[in-house]
Amino acid sequence: MMMSKWFKYIVGFAALFLVICLFRGCCDALFVASREIYTSPRGTNTIIIEYDHVCRPYVYQKTWCGKRKIWTYPGGGFMETVSFGVEWLAEDEFRMTYDDKDDEFDEEYIITIPK
Repeated sequence: MMMSKWFKYIVGFAALFLVICLFRGCCDALFVASREIYTSPRGTNTIIIEYDHVCRPYVYQKTWCGKRKIWTYPGGGFMETVSFGVEWLAEDEFRMTYDDKDDEFDEEYIITIPK
């Protein structure tokens, strides 16, 4: 009798875990068009740059249990697919640059990862 009760709890938690994993995977497919991952020179910080479907970049710091948003693009989206370049300046600071073909809309942002 007691074993049946534990079995129900284990099956219930396993089903809940699978539903959460499925939901998280579907959310990424719906809201994220592309993702780039960069690691700092000494490997102490990892950032994730996610682009939505109008190519606005969002910068996240990878944590042990997920990610934490540290920067959001201040402008509107782009009409074409873009990719920002990343250059590490320090272990907790990096430069994001966008180089337009015509050099008309070049952008540069220096982002510091908060402690």
